Amino acid sequence: MELAEQVGEKLQIPVYLYEEAATREDRRNLAIIRKGEYEGLKKEIGSNPDRQPDFGPAQMHPSAGAVVIGARFPLIAYNVYLGTKDLNIAKKIAAAIRFSSGGFRYVKALGFEIKERGIVQVSINLVNYLGTPMYRVFEAIKDEAARYGVPVISSEIVGLTPVDALIDVAEYYLKLENFKKEQVLEKRLLEWEQGTKQSLSDFINEVASNSPAPGGGSVAALVGSLGAALSSMVCHLTIGKKKYAQYQAEMKEILESSEQTRKDLEDLIAKDQMSFNQVMSAYKLPKHTEAEQKRHKEVFQEALKQASLIPLQVMEKTAEVLEISQILAVKGNQNAISDVATAVQIAGAASESAWYNVKINLKSIEDQNFVADTKQRGLIIRYKVQALVEDIVQMLEDKF
Repeated sequence: MELAEQVGEKLQIPVYLYEEAATREDRRNLAIIRKGEYEGLKKEIGSNPDRQPDFGPAQMHPSAGAVVIGARFPLIAYNVYLGTKDLNIAKKIAAAIRFSSGGFRYVKALGFEIKERGIVQVSINLVNYLGTPMYRVFEAIKDEAARYGVPVISSEIVGLTPVDALIDVAEYYLKLENFKKEQVLEKRLLEWEQGTKQSLSDFINEVASNSPAPGGGSVAALVGSLGAALSSMVCHLTIGKKKYAQYQAEMKEILESSEQTRKDLEDLIAKDQMSFNQVMSAYKLPKHTEAEQKRHKEVFQEALKQASLIPLQVMEKTAEVLEISQILAVKGNQNAISDVATAVQIAGAASESAWYNVKINLKSIEDQNFVADTKQRGLIIRYKVQALVEDIVQMLEDKF
């Protein structure tokens, strides 16, 4: 958003935000912003409120025109080739899988004829491979093609793709057990070479600096992730032990849940910091005209809402840590019971800390329905967490 503001104000180029950066839901789709192309936008930019830019002047730049700036999930351009010349089949299959006509949520697709090869192609833009994995799209195309008696010849990826998307495909088709992405050699080497993982010391130093972010929300998420990590450790110390053989299958399931919760909380560390930065960026938007003041208010209020929902998610995840700890207190390795107790205490503290971060953002939100709903959700989680902590602590007292 800061980049968009600078392009608009310093270069005097109209800027439209799209995808995750969009300030309006109808502008998430780039095709809607580009509707009418250059000539259509030039005609309406100064007169149609729906075509007003997010930043910069409401007129086309004489040489640069207008620009779109956005933040989006990595897009995978993926083509599947069919053993037929019938273009209608490719178009029907594309319609069956794309979201706009009732298909997969994160799929855009069209059918094309490949004349030089005498076949047709289903061309796909996969805009979120986590929401809709590649293998699911491929299997759906195979099933649809089979209905027409048409084979799938091959498929191709155009341009770059995230390695995680390919790992998901490998896990699905190879039916890999207990596979971790950290087992990919190149991925581990790249992380080591580039130092992509921030050390705990770096994070603590950043918290201690004069920068307001990362702050309490990120710290709460970090503390919660440590509680989940302790739960995972207790699972590992229980699995494979003869004394706890009857709980092996359950422990493996709990470990999987604990690791997912830990990962979610680690992600929330960065998300909380980003949400704070978005609030600050929204606050800095221009307020010179009535239209700018209206837009400033809308964007600022939306940013505050997002900033309140992140710590709410931290509370939800810490409740999951406590639910896991409740089981481990009974079925986990009793030699590690002090680690369960520690996980319980820090998960409770993380939840309570996150609650204060929810409330501080709610104070400035004008949408009272949102405030009431979010506060109610937070209080329900808070009471649940408090009850879990009290119950588990009482359960653990006799074990020391």
